[in-house]
Amino acid sequence: MTCWHKRLNNLGNTQVQEDDELEASRRLSLEGKRPPAAIDGYTMIRRLGTGAYGTVWQAREDNTGRMVAVKYYPYRRGLNWSLLTREVEKLATLYTSRNIVQLLDVGWNAEPPYYVMEFVENGSLSAFMLRGPLAVNEAVRLAREVCRALIEAHGAGVLHCDLKPENVLLDSSFNVRLCDFGQSRMSHERSPALGTLYYMAPEQADLEAVADARWDVYAVGALLYHMLTGEPPFRTQKLQQKLESTESLTDRLAVYRDAIKISPPPTAHWSLRGVDKRLAQLIDSCLAIDPGERLPNAQSILAELEGRDQQRARRPLLLLGVLGPLLLITAMVPLFVNALQDAVDEMERGLTARALESDAESARALAGALEAELIRRLADLQNVLKNENLVEQLEMLVKRPVADVVDEMKDKHDKPMSARPHWIRSLDEAREDADKMNLQAGQETDTSWFLTDSEGNQIWRREYSEITIGKNYNWRDYFHGRNTEYDRFAVPSDISPIESPHVSLPFTSNATGKYMVSLSVPVRSSSNEIIGVLARTVHLDDLRNRLGRYIRESNQRGGNDDAVSRRIVLADSRTGALLDHPWLDTCSQDEREAMFDRLIIPEWVLEKLKTAREAAEQSNDSLLPVSSVEALLPEYTDPVGTLADESAESYRGEWMAAMALMQQSKAPWVVIVQEQRDSMLQPVEDMKRKAARTAWISIVTSILLMGIVWIFVGRAISRTDA
Repeated sequence: MTCWHKRLNNLGNTQVQEDDELEASRRLSLEGKRPPAAIDGYTMIRRLGTGAYGTVWQAREDNTGRMVAVKYYPYRRGLNWSLLTREVEKLATLYTSRNIVQLLDVGWNAEPPYYVMEFVENGSLSAFMLRGPLAVNEAVRLAREVCRALIEAHGAGVLHCDLKPENVLLDSSFNVRLCDFGQSRMSHERSPALGTLYYMAPEQADLEAVADARWDVYAVGALLYHMLTGEPPFRTQKLQQKLESTESLTDRLAVYRDAIKISPPPTAHWSLRGVDKRLAQLIDSCLAIDPGERLPNAQSILAELEGRDQQRARRPLLLLGVLGPLLLITAMVPLFVNALQDAVDEMERGLTARALESDAESARALAGALEAELIRRLADLQNVLKNENLVEQLEMLVKRPVADVVDEMKDKHDKPMSARPHWIRSLDEAREDADKMNLQAGQETDTSWFLTDSEGNQIWRREYSEITIGKNYNWRDYFHGRNTEYDRFAVPSDISPIESPHVSLPFTSNATGKYMVSLSVPVRSSSNEIIGVLARTVHLDDLRNRLGRYIRESNQRGGNDDAVSRRIVLADSRTGALLDHPWLDTCSQDEREAMFDRLIIPEWVLEKLKTAREAAEQSNDSLLPVSSVEALLPEYTDPVGTLADESAESYRGEWMAAMALMQQSKAPWVVIVQEQRDSMLQPVEDMKRKAARTAWISIVTSILLMGIVWIFVGRAISRTDA
């Protein structure tokens, strides 16, 4: 279908025919495939279409072989003749325009009259749009070419007055060729011209209206809207039915004119992807109901489209100008963050290393002091056994039946010192001398001293206890020194007494029912045979008052309260049990007993300590300092912090710890100096906050400065566009 097709008695007709003309048109539409007349120099090929006022045929020019289109007007009289003369005049005026179909020949005196124009290969825009709405860029391109055609026409004083998709042809390159100037008017003419419904401006739908360039502006807006949305503006089923129900042309025009004036502006184009604000506003301006609010001419439309193109061309540069610095800042942020994180990590490592070294130094000093205390107390036991007379008595004693020895102990333990047997008196005096030394040093006395034979039978105890005397304790760790507490009914057959001084595992006393530890030494005969074990015991509570004196003094120097982040702890490296902890001072004795089995340092820490001890032992260096057996833990969990008790709140979270083992005495205890990571790393956190605050201030300041600059740039561009 091409632009010259007219729909018979349709709402889109540009003219109204009389009855005789309708009959003639009907006959034309029923004609066969023969042209109305032959034309010298042209060979008719096929009929392109039949409209209300004539037929169009594709023909070949005999001399050149080029394709042309021939439009026949079947009658020489009345309306047909006026349309022919008007269209030919306008095409002749615009023959130099490449955006308007070219007039090639006119047969004024032929029967029927005709004119010849160039053949446009791709037909009408109407046929092209049967595929659906066009892409935004393609629709804008076609609208721009339509405007160029109108500019040339308006420049020649010709107003088209009937612009619609059927009157826009597309050549082989899909460039616009404007056609059908049958309703066109010269700018000085005062006669009305009716266009096609939905493309016709509302003020044009009036038989008294005078042609205006803004009619074509409205039609361009309607055409562009149709290309983008697939439908012309304002066309609804309700309005279509109302128009079809009218009987006269005047009524139909009034219905159309009033419907557009009261209808809300079309908005479908605003929601289309690719339709920017400026293009949507341009369409709205073309379709303005009030002609005074409409763009004045096609040149204004083209200027707006070109301005839009310039704006879109500048958009990447403007976007780059806005996003470039932002992207630069965005790219710099990770670099800054990484650099800051590297600095923080380095600072954290430095602070951690220095803190751990300081803690390790404290742990070594405390371990050394505690080790000296243990060595002295073990030496007390060994000094007792240097009494040769006592050793001789013990050699004879162990040869006697155990029952006789136990009976002698039971019978004589409460006698005056002079009435006691010499071996009992010697041991009792040694215990009393040790108590005096402890009291003079401001320390509490031991819980008990006791002696077992080589089989583990307890044959002497001070303070005396009916519960333990005469009982066998070969299953106790202080007897065999294997760092385990056996079941008393499942003792290994190869069990034997210790061969060197030993510090036992914590155990529950049979006499008192409390946790205690024992320091034991082997008793050797004159022939160096082990004939028994001499030991001294202390309750864990008493241990905190005796061997823990250095720990408490160190805690007190650091400020022994919950707000202090540094803590000093004593633990058994074999089982991980806590022997002393600041939190235990806040508990009752029963609570401490109940918590004993739960306060265990992690297994992986024990493995680390075991590895450190083995490495030190393999060195075979008798002068190896305490510091060689230690473990530095950048991350550590305080066992007290795992308790649900509210009083343990201050021990939760992350800690770091330095641990020192007592190497020279082979003692199993480890001193732990632990420090809260958060408190130690507070300078790092302060530095991070300051750096982050400075960075954000810099970023926000940069963005504000860029925003201010771009406000001025935007105003300058707006003035340039205006």
